Amino acid sequence: MDFSVGRKAANKAMERMKKGISSFLGWIKPPNTILFFGAIFLLGILYLTLFRLGFLLKYKNLCSGIPLTIILKSFLIGARFDILVISYIFIPLFIIGSLPLVGMGRLKITRIVIETILFTVFAFIFLLSLIDIEYYGEFGTHLSHWAFEYLDQMGMVFYSISSNYPVIPYLLLWGALTFIFIWWGITLSKKIFKRINKGKILSQILYFVLICALLALGARGRLGLAPFNWGVAYFSEYDFANQLALNGVYTLGTSLQDEYEDAHSKSYDEFNFFPSEKAWSEVRKLVWSPNEEFADSQNSLARFYQLPFERNQNENHNVVIIFLESWLARYVGTLGGKPEVTPFFDSLASDGILFENFFATGTRTNRGLLSVLCSFPSQTGRSLMKKFGAPHPFKSVASILNERGYQSILIYGGDLQFDNMQGFLREVGFKRFVGQSDFPKENSLGKWGVPDHIVLARANEEFSKMGESPFLGVVLTLSNHEPFLLPDSSFKLFPPSVPDYKYLNTYRYSDWALGKFFSEAKKEPYFSKTIFILVADHGKVLPSQSDMPWERFHIACLFYAPDILREKSKRITTVGDQTDILPTLIGILGKPVLHQSWGKDILSLSRENKGFAMMIDGKRIGWVEDPYFFVDRIGANHSLFNFREDPLQKNDLSSQFPELVNKFQTEERSLLQASVEASGQKGKK
Repeated sequence: MDFSVGRKAANKAMERMKKGISSFLGWIKPPNTILFFGAIFLLGILYLTLFRLGFLLKYKNLCSGIPLTIILKSFLIGARFDILVISYIFIPLFIIGSLPLVGMGRLKITRIVIETILFTVFAFIFLLSLIDIEYYGEFGTHLSHWAFEYLDQMGMVFYSISSNYPVIPYLLLWGALTFIFIWWGITLSKKIFKRINKGKILSQILYFVLICALLALGARGRLGLAPFNWGVAYFSEYDFANQLALNGVYTLGTSLQDEYEDAHSKSYDEFNFFPSEKAWSEVRKLVWSPNEEFADSQNSLARFYQLPFERNQNENHNVVIIFLESWLARYVGTLGGKPEVTPFFDSLASDGILFENFFATGTRTNRGLLSVLCSFPSQTGRSLMKKFGAPHPFKSVASILNERGYQSILIYGGDLQFDNMQGFLREVGFKRFVGQSDFPKENSLGKWGVPDHIVLARANEEFSKMGESPFLGVVLTLSNHEPFLLPDSSFKLFPPSVPDYKYLNTYRYSDWALGKFFSEAKKEPYFSKTIFILVADHGKVLPSQSDMPWERFHIACLFYAPDILREKSKRITTVGDQTDILPTLIGILGKPVLHQSWGKDILSLSRENKGFAMMIDGKRIGWVEDPYFFVDRIGANHSLFNFREDPLQKNDLSSQFPELVNKFQTEERSLLQASVEASGQKGKK
């Protein structure tokens, strides 16, 4: 076969196409500036489509069961987000580049400046697009303002990134892609501006107006009354397909804009779902128990707790709260977890109060700390812990116990300034702190800090020195956090062939460290007078086709005090979340108190009351009332699942049970609105 004939035919076809394009351009005579921006626009769309393809290939395991037509539609909708991003970039540069006398077609220096800005911006977009791919795997969502929440801890951020991701290969890939883009762009620019174009003034003005109108339409996204928004991406019943449509640069930009408006606005219209009185009335009904009486204010949860006289206790029991880093219920043996990595925790559960259906309120430690220690729910935006001067519509466990003469201490093997932890907790009543700098340097294992068994041993030492005075002790573990470092290789029980083997190994190690702590604590006098609360700070991202899997928030929680709670030892099936720990503890301690908890005393609920839990991830609100899990996407759509029968959340029941949707949405939106109103005066950042 003579291949040369085929090559000649192909070359002739290519030449004819080039002539056709040249002839067409000569006929319509668009200005060179428009040709340049048009070429770069198409090149940018091509690149962003390739990044979306890379996102798809990275998480191809989540595509199971999604029709090809849906995937293709994700790319089409995704192109609209890409067009929006590029249009915003082009508008000011195109206007400047089209100015008479000094535009790109007249002055070479203008062309150089605009091209430099344009290529720099695209390079940054490409970098963010690569970061977004890994960010989704870590947090289960696209880039948002949370990516900047730890800019004040850049050393820790760089350490975490370099320890867990192939930074060098990614930088080389980014450099190569950016180089090709810039080379291609410069080549096109030279060819375009070499072209002599003597279009009439009127036609150039008309072209300018037309392109500006098209760019404005691209930036707005649609012709309708409301502009294009992220809710458009939720077009299908397949959550991963919806996520595939989104653009990480777009989600980051809109999230930062929302955060800025939130910081400079006192209206909070986005969360103003109901009249304030209705929202607060609904919340007061949710958290009230028969042993409580609300204070006078209708827009407050301040209430008096008073048990019947004959049940009041005279002794002030010690309270120790141990935060278990990333203890997802999925791997807790006594909760049916597989593989079982918590043999010691399981042994404690038989002598304690185990909460089987317990949930984290958020996805970060700063959310868990606020909910457990202050009984305040998670919110969208920055953590309240990091907002200077913000109102505190709660009364912390330290503040309550301080009034009873308790000492208080927090022990953490990491940096106490991280998340403004020490500053915030000191403000709400904690007195003493032990942090990474209080341990010998050789004890630290990586930048995160000191491994769990050493931190817990120090906690036992501190508690033993408290004497007869009652105390509140809080311990934060950290070993079960990326980069999942172990003190020695003997804890490497799971091989690399097991999914999440690093996480499972540190999980198993943290359980061992817990056992070592209790073995020593039982020898101390304080042990028999102490109520231990073991609770995870948050869960862990799991591979899922759902944008908000309920299992991600299902965590371990156990109250353990064999000499105090022996008669109450049992497994509790009532649904609860981290805000319920403080009011439940108040009930166990049994003394009258004025508190302002945003949760409920789980142990005082009637058998008919199955409880509830609320969790927040960005603008996705989850609500659990057994057996249902309701997901409310603020500004978009909602879903309802029976998570008992449908744990993978494949069958949306919202259309079948509209009355349940209305009930759950009213409850969770009321709670969110009230919490935003109560903490709504923005502090200085």
